[in-house]
Amino acid sequence: MDEFYASGGTTSFTDRVAAALGIHASQIKVVAVYTGSVVVEYLIEVDSTSDSDSARQLRTISRNLNTLVTEGSTAFGAPILSASTDGEVLIEDPTYNPTVNEN
Repeated sequence: MDEFYASGGTTSFTDRVAAALGIHASQIKVVAVYTGSVVVEYLIEVDSTSDSDSARQLRTISRNLNTLVTEGSTAFGAPILSASTDGEVLIEDPTYNPTVNEN
C-alpha cells in the first residue's frame, strides 16, 4: 500500500487507466482502495459531453478494459491478481487470498 501511494496513488492509477483506455481521467471514479496487496475499486462513467450513444460508449470501454485486464496490461501499475466486472470474474489467481494479512 505504501508503494502504491508513494508512486502517485489514485491519481496515477486513474491517469494510467484513462490513457490506456483512451478516455478522460474525469470519467474514472475511485471508490475504494484497501490492502490485500492493493485493491482498487473504481467506476467508469460515459463522457456526458459526447454526442455518442452512452450504451455504445460503455460497451466499447468495457470491451477495451476487459482486453487490458486479460492480456496483462501494465496500465494498472502492478500485476493483476484478480479482476471482475459487473460480477463476472475475468482473472482469478487460485493462490490469491485477500483475507490473509501480507504484513
